[in-house]
Amino acid sequence: MEYNDFSETPFYKLYTKISLPYAETPIPVAREMLKMAEAKLGEIVVDLGCGEGNILIVAAKEFKCIAIGYEIDNDLIEIARKRIEKLGLKRYVKIFNIDLFKADISNADIITVYLTPEILNILKYKLKREGKRGLRIVSHDYPISGWRPRKIGKIIGSKYHIHRIYLYQL
Repeated sequence: MEYNDFSETPFYKLYTKISLPYAETPIPVAREMLKMAEAKLGEIVVDLGCGEGNILIVAAKEFKCIAIGYEIDNDLIEIARKRIEKLGLKRYVKIFNIDLFKADISNADIITVYLTPEILNILKYKLKREGKRGLRIVSHDYPISGWRPRKIGKIIGSKYHIHRIYLYQL
């Protein structure tokens, strides 16, 4: 089989499942992330590694934003698309089966992430290089190394986990 890009290979897909394990952003955390970013009607929210689509759904349904997700796991994309269709949000939400490092973030007003510190450390260069001035970046649980957050929030998820939210702005 021939591949156009390394990110399309089975090796890369397996590597990303190991280095980027899927962990859901609960709806209350997604809501708080978008509140902290002061999401407004019609703004473009991009979720890098959108999983089952919780952030996209909250952005479109509650904040009336245009929501764009990037995900490479086909099973998660299928789940997210079914949820979005069931909620009648297809006009407002798009999901692309593209690696987050190849995502088009040039028009994003807000970018949301729930990624490991190692991946965030690599991603920060893309964000700075391709993000527009004023872009708000909201990270669930992990800070971006070397960047100073504008705000830090927390939500008690259970007695074992406190969700931390970090808001940055370019």
